[in-house]
Amino acid sequence: MNLSGVWVAVVSFFNEDFSLDLPAFKNHCQWLMDSGVDGLVPCGTTGEGPTLSSSERTQLIEAALSVTSNRPNKKVIVGCGSNNTATTQILLNQAAEMGAHAGLVVTPYYNKPTQAGLLAHYRTLADHSKIPIVLYNVPSRTGVNLAPETVHTLWQHPNIIGLKEATGNHSQWLSLTSPSIPSGKFLLAGDDDAYATLTALGASGIISASANVAPELFVRLHQHLSQENWAEAFKLQKQLMGLIQSFFSETNPGPIKYALSRLKKGKNRLRLPLVSVAPETEHKIAAQLKIWELIP
Repeated sequence: MNLSGVWVAVVSFFNEDFSLDLPAFKNHCQWLMDSGVDGLVPCGTTGEGPTLSSSERTQLIEAALSVTSNRPNKKVIVGCGSNNTATTQILLNQAAEMGAHAGLVVTPYYNKPTQAGLLAHYRTLADHSKIPIVLYNVPSRTGVNLAPETVHTLWQHPNIIGLKEATGNHSQWLSLTSPSIPSGKFLLAGDDDAYATLTALGASGIISASANVAPELFVRLHQHLSQENWAEAFKLQKQLMGLIQSFFSETNPGPIKYALSRLKKGKNRLRLPLVSVAPETEHKIAAQLKIWELIP
């Protein structure tokens, strides 16, 4: 499975009563596909995965797969992480049975396993999963870091095919890519502002939250990167900084949800404990959307 290009960590939309707004989600996925992204990643952090019921996960996965079904080169990676290995295995099995192409598995949060615990966790999952696993390292949310040496060990497992890297740690990036990323394994940027830099070091793509709002801009950035047009790529990456910073000025996906409501893609509703962004954040986001002519 090739993990190159722009993958979108897709938001989940909710109605006035906070039930799942499946038509809005499906329309959004269709728009993302039409914009040229390479794949969809539902049920992750950006999709408010921890608040979703099993039935809701099923509906979102089905919808994402239906949008990509007639596009053979487009894939779906399902967010399957939890802080319980047995629960994560259930989520991976569900995704596999539905036809998902891979599972994104974040490091267990709150219980803070050691590196030995992380090795045991991922090896157990990879041994039993019927779909490939993409590791996800985001210490700012989980409280634990998946060390580069642990990643290199896990990459020896044939069913672990990639890593979404979201540490923001340049030294860690260098360790992950030195001497090189193994053949058949893929490093994906997990921080939207790091895509160009990580690609220059050896990454093949990105799983992006910001691409929910500006998919064509990230597709354009990927095109520059894939052609090794570094000057234009880093120019665009720097130009995108203001937009990206506005999207992360409060906890994701709050700012993304507000931006999408301004684009009339879905309602600006988040499930507790997340709440809508503050008015000053709204102004900041709206200003950036206008700069990029995404809204009038």
